[in-house]
Amino acid sequence: MRYAHLNRLFTIFMNSQSQMQELDFLLVGHDKEVLEQDARVLQQAGHKNIRIVRSGIEARHVLKNSRVHFVITDLQMPCMNGIELLRLIRRTPGLSDIPVLIISDNRQKEMILHAIDEKVDGYLATPYRAEDLRQSITNIHKRRKLTALQNELRLARHLILAKNYDKAIDKAKGVLAQDKNNSDALFLLSEGYYWQRELDKAKQFLTMYLKENPASGKGMHLLSKVCRLDGAYGDAFGLLLKAHKENPLNLDLAIDLGKFYLEMDMEDKAREIFAAVMSAGPTDLNLIKMGKAFLKKGRPEDAAAYLDTTIQPLPETAFIFALLGQKLGDGGNLEAAARQFRKCLELVPGQPEYLVKLAEIYLQQGDVAQAKEALGQCLRSHPGHAQARKLLEPIARGAG
Repeated sequence: MRYAHLNRLFTIFMNSQSQMQELDFLLVGHDKEVLEQDARVLQQAGHKNIRIVRSGIEARHVLKNSRVHFVITDLQMPCMNGIELLRLIRRTPGLSDIPVLIISDNRQKEMILHAIDEKVDGYLATPYRAEDLRQSITNIHKRRKLTALQNELRLARHLILAKNYDKAIDKAKGVLAQDKNNSDALFLLSEGYYWQRELDKAKQFLTMYLKENPASGKGMHLLSKVCRLDGAYGDAFGLLLKAHKENPLNLDLAIDLGKFYLEMDMEDKAREIFAAVMSAGPTDLNLIKMGKAFLKKGRPEDAAAYLDTTIQPLPETAFIFALLGQKLGDGGNLEAAARQFRKCLELVPGQPEYLVKLAEIYLQQGDVAQAKEALGQCLRSHPGHAQARKLLEPIARGAG
């Protein structure tokens, strides 16, 4: 069967999901009173399995460990905002089909277009009535009754997420054969060819997509990436600048533009862009991207200015803080380096490499007791760790 591998993956996923808690709705936001009010509206409509969480980070954990059928999320959240949560859902196999309704007091056209660009199912402006919430959910369910072509596009998106680009391209081409201006098919083809590094074809379909969707920051952003891979840096920069001007509220675009300025050694312009991002209330993911940009330029102190302001970064980002710690240590700033590795261990408790690196820094500082404690912790969970044993031996002999 052509899609036997994907079907097996889907079966494995569904079997694992069958053991998970079923949630009709996951409500995400910072305002407890509003969340509880919305939960009552849903309960009155007959829904029993409802979970409330107060951040995108908590939502991510629930999505990983439960079968969630509908997400309602606030837009403005500090560590991971509603757009970032939406993007996570759309880009994660097994989650990408979950309906998402974003709720916000931001009525700006650019923000709504940004959410639409990321495939939101609905956008409800506050304040709203109970009936408005019920109607939004009903409308989303009606729109999600897929036609045959829409189902083919859904399968193509799944194939892209599974990195099965050839079959995704075949699916998208089949849709275009029946609907030659289908925007979703054009974008999926562009993505497939981009990942396969068939840049001319990616450009061809992105140009067609942008003709149908001229304000799509997502489309311009991808075309900019294609141009950079093709060595057309001027075109890439122009597209990124245009995308940012079309939607200045898309902080990811703004940060990528700032990174481009840094790469072109136009630091004043980069700092101007990053300052605007900081004044807009960046999330942890935004801060980490800006920090990484300065790390790439070999500027750990500048990177720390962004990374040290994160609130609850994801465990997967610990390696960025470790890289910062390494660079700070190489520059002789041992206390700042130790602080970064302690943060790594808050994100990934007990990680042996971080414990060993922290011990090395303590030894450089002459703090043998702290070094011994870190190495002992490492060896209790990883008794065969060679570097930890090597560092601990002279300490033990000295104590003896």
